[in-house]
Amino acid sequence: MKTITKVALLGLVLLALAACQLLPRREATVDLAGTSWVLSSLDGNVPLTGTAITLQLGSDGFASGSDGCNRFRTTFSQSGTRLTFGQPGASTMMACPEPIMDQATAFMAVLAETTRFSATEDELVLRAGSKDLATLKAISQGLADTAWDVVAYNNGREAVVGLLLGTEITANFGADGTVSGNAGCNQYFANYSVDGNAIEIGLTGTTFMFCPEPPGVMEQESEYLAALQSAATYRIEGDQLEMRTAADQIAVMMTRRTAVDLPEPAPLPTTPWARVTAVQGASIHAGPGADYPLIGFARTGDEGVIVGRDADWRWWAVSLPSAPDGVGWVSADDVLAMNVENVPILQAPPPSVPTAVAPAATPTRVATATPLPPPMATAVPATATPVPPTATPVPPTATPVPQIAFWADQTSIQQGQCTTLRWSVENVQAVWVYPRGEQYHRFPRTGQGSEAVCPPRTTTYEMRVLLRDGSTTFREVTINVAGLPPTVAPTPVPNPLAGTRWEVVNYNNGRGALVSVLNDTRIAMDFGADGQVTGNAGCNSYFTYYQISGNNITIGQPASTSLTCAEPEGVMQQEAEFLVTLQTAATFRIDGDTLELRSATEVAVIARRVP
Repeated sequence: MKTITKVALLGLVLLALAACQLLPRREATVDLAGTSWVLSSLDGNVPLTGTAITLQLGSDGFASGSDGCNRFRTTFSQSGTRLTFGQPGASTMMACPEPIMDQATAFMAVLAETTRFSATEDELVLRAGSKDLATLKAISQGLADTAWDVVAYNNGREAVVGLLLGTEITANFGADGTVSGNAGCNQYFANYSVDGNAIEIGLTGTTFMFCPEPPGVMEQESEYLAALQSAATYRIEGDQLEMRTAADQIAVMMTRRTAVDLPEPAPLPTTPWARVTAVQGASIHAGPGADYPLIGFARTGDEGVIVGRDADWRWWAVSLPSAPDGVGWVSADDVLAMNVENVPILQAPPPSVPTAVAPAATPTRVATATPLPPPMATAVPATATPVPPTATPVPPTATPVPQIAFWADQTSIQQGQCTTLRWSVENVQAVWVYPRGEQYHRFPRTGQGSEAVCPPRTTTYEMRVLLRDGSTTFREVTINVAGLPPTVAPTPVPNPLAGTRWEVVNYNNGRGALVSVLNDTRIAMDFGADGQVTGNAGCNSYFTYYQISGNNITIGQPASTSLTCAEPEGVMQQEAEFLVTLQTAATFRIDGDTLELRSATEVAVIARRVP
């Protein structure tokens, strides 16, 4: 009897299992709204080295991102595991090398073809029916444990500029609340805190190197660090990080650094190899120089095989199978190299053509009049150009003719007045707008834009345009500035600060408060006739340069000794605050034995004269 009962029970279990197998399996549904992704596989192929294809699915029903060349924006609709993207979408119109353009076209075609998806917290697969089209990995929207390359920053003169050729600026946000990196010459560090999309970055500390090359690198470093500290909000969109000031002006724009894995060197005593020793990791470029495209970065402590070098022993070529030619280049300053006596010199690849910085999704607000196009200008809409639907492909046509226009609202103004430069450019590779004589590559622009300028004297502004065939053309606008001519030759005005010494009484602590110097501390400023200002900041001695023009003053980023003073409490914070506010000085006024330095908006320093 017991045997019959056991057999019966076993039969019921088997029937139940069989029934479960016959039931259709339901896929878990993931809400895609508010998620961000980066492409890891397109039709079974990994993305091209140096490109990042991103997709952001907003809670407002819009999809946006980068196809590896251009920014795009469209709509999306999700119902369970069904997913479609609106067609046509909108896109910027930058030109990129043909392989990148082909990849971008293929990705946009995938969006048009997508009908379904599957997803986990870490992976999104786009599908057409049962066919896998593309695989994407989730992107964290937090700053902690992220690494970035700076592509543009606010120079403090209401202009967002690109980096000098041959320089790199990095930013690494740690989970411990510290941000560090290389500012172009020196290493820097600071504390940061976030609350939602609000961010506060504390006073920066730096090493004290001086880099003479390239010209302007020290000024760039000072401007970047000031821009970084001005950040009040941030936004991450795929591989782009945008920081803005409290006035909603762009402070810094960055792109995400991609870590790459180097093949480990063979354990042989003669194998040339390198170990990354730089604290922030080593950038890997497509050629021997920072001007070459960035492939990614190797982490501190990573080791790789050296396969070549440049003629000056300044760059090492390392084995990197994921690179187009299997080789990446790292600076000799960032690694410890071993067994390299017989490493061959490798021919450098041809440098790539620089392109303008991609525009941010939200433009900086600039109050300007409604632009009136010039009589001969070709009107170009300021909105993005729709991408034609993939269902009705457009037959190939000849290369589009460049459309180039550059003008100003007024070309004759009085001293103290301003005017607005405007430009509209289409079907080209890159655009720069800058005062003649400036380094053009620091002023990349987008295809359509404007800039308010207030030149103190007659100034010619150039627009440099890189055409699709690699040639360059220029346009010019001269702003004539008229002033009342002096009746007699002006007498040179002596420098009223030269040879004076001052003791600081009050300074701006950077939080909107004018505070007194701590008891038992002394902060001094000695202005030399040689353009140097030196003194003691409360603990350390400091020095920097200064320039005056009338009552205007410019003070450079100070360098200082490296003492640490424990007493009185707060003296080191006071010193850091003073050195920062000193750099903000824009005007000065001497009233008897009192010196007042002011920033553009408020009092920076008040000091009294000392013998």
